[in-house]
Amino acid sequence: MAMEPDPTGMLERPGKRPRKLIFRLLVALGLAALVGWGLWQYPEAERVVTGDRADVLEVRRCSTHSYKGTPLYTCRATWRFSDGRTGEGDVDAGAEPTRKGATVFAGDDWGYESRGQLLGSVLPKAGVFLLILGELAVLLVISRFGLRRGYTLPRVRRRPRASAGCGTRSACRWAARRAPR
Repeated sequence: MAMEPDPTGMLERPGKRPRKLIFRLLVALGLAALVGWGLWQYPEAERVVTGDRADVLEVRRCSTHSYKGTPLYTCRATWRFSDGRTGEGDVDAGAEPTRKGATVFAGDDWGYESRGQLLGSVLPKAGVFLLILGELAVLLVISRFGLRRGYTLPRVRRRPRASAGCGTRSACRWAARRAPR
């Protein structure tokens, strides 16, 4: 009695398709987590575009915290933009506290000592995000479409045997003994 072909393809090569499915699922979950992390970091990256230079009008208080032994200041301040708008919030001032009359890079409710300080915080995170996103996307595309074009994911390959055609070492010995001389 002949077996009918399996419509799902799961019985043709046991273990092959579930591994591929698990791989794709893990890559997809990695992409989803990375996109979620990117959306969480987006407001800080958006500040680079939406911020503007402003002059500090008043500094209320400054607090200090230490990063790798270097004191860093965060000051509560009010500032005025060149168009006359005012803003108020915390200014990440760096190694020196913010002073009245200083120029800061700010939005309506946030501020940094300079645009460079903000870029120094945002660019490494954005670079890592784009690098990992690109790697995951390439792996997903290769796993999905690459087999049709001859691309495969890297695999550990065994060294070729001296006599190809024998399935096992004992089969090769048996074939050598039976071969005509």
